[in-house]
Amino acid sequence: MSNVFANGLEISGKAVNAKTIAAFPDVCFTPPENPATPPGVPVPYPSFGLASDTEQGTGTVKIGGKTVNIKNKSDLSRTSGTEAGCAAKKGVVTSKNTGKEYFHSWSNNVKFDGEPVIRMTDMASNNHASPAGNTPLWVHIANLSAQGNYCRELLDGFGIEVHRYDEASEHCKGTGKQSDHIVPNSFFRKGRDYGRNRPNFPNYNMYDAPCICLSGPSTSEQSDYGSHGLEVAEHGVKTQAFESPDKAFVRDRQPTYRFARRSALDATETSNQELVGQEDNSEVLECLQFYCDVYFAYAAGLTQQAGDTPTPSQRAALEGQPVRRPGTSDLL
Repeated sequence: MSNVFANGLEISGKAVNAKTIAAFPDVCFTPPENPATPPGVPVPYPSFGLASDTEQGTGTVKIGGKTVNIKNKSDLSRTSGTEAGCAAKKGVVTSKNTGKEYFHSWSNNVKFDGEPVIRMTDMASNNHASPAGNTPLWVHIANLSAQGNYCRELLDGFGIEVHRYDEASEHCKGTGKQSDHIVPNSFFRKGRDYGRNRPNFPNYNMYDAPCICLSGPSTSEQSDYGSHGLEVAEHGVKTQAFESPDKAFVRDRQPTYRFARRSALDATETSNQELVGQEDNSEVLECLQFYCDVYFAYAAGLTQQAGDTPTPSQRAALEGQPVRRPGTSDLL
């Protein structure tokens, strides 16, 4: 048995289908080794880690009869994807090419054997031979929970992949769709590439904010909600839903994150063809809301680490945070 959760995030362990996918770059020296390139050629590889390779985990509390990953004790015994980087030097930092995976974040309040557990979205680094890793920090992936279902499987069943905006090509390419921020970028900053964030969302970054793939024209169009936002979504249906009369008062009143999130999810439900008329929409929307709350709690500085699930008090504080009025020149 797996499917054991802490803070709404699946706990990682040897019996759990959790993994770190394509931590990049893991630069390793690669043959040929010759006088022109004595140590080999440095090549960046994607690095993978599987929770089934967990070692030095819990000894008392177990999941599925097997050890669980915990803070400052557990690691994954090996990583993969870098086997070709087998020149004598191997990793440029660690001199390894399939070294261990170490974890760098964990639950703040759920402990096994007296130590915080490792969960879905906690950060890891790969190809270790010592505390220094050969990759940057990367997200450890497992499951999210919502109303007794598990978000990853639930969203997969609807053909919905939540992703960062800078990973759009990996998720939307070849689908006839393009990446769209679940909650529009323009609520949190003025301008796209070089705009300024609202002061109360200091960690917001449009490139790592949660997105889904929606059908639309091949080029972005400008609207009051910012280019590459709602105007390109599911043939403009999402735009129309967002600009409906019952939402228009946002232009005359200070909106909050709660309003922005609710309006965005309402518009997503209206526009996404996979959701229209489906009975279990509420569970899908709860999953999308959860992804948004986890990200924006960090963006607002309410949680300390990206991927931390906000507590009820942090979520309440997040919902009351003012956001920018779309269609105005004032960032505040």
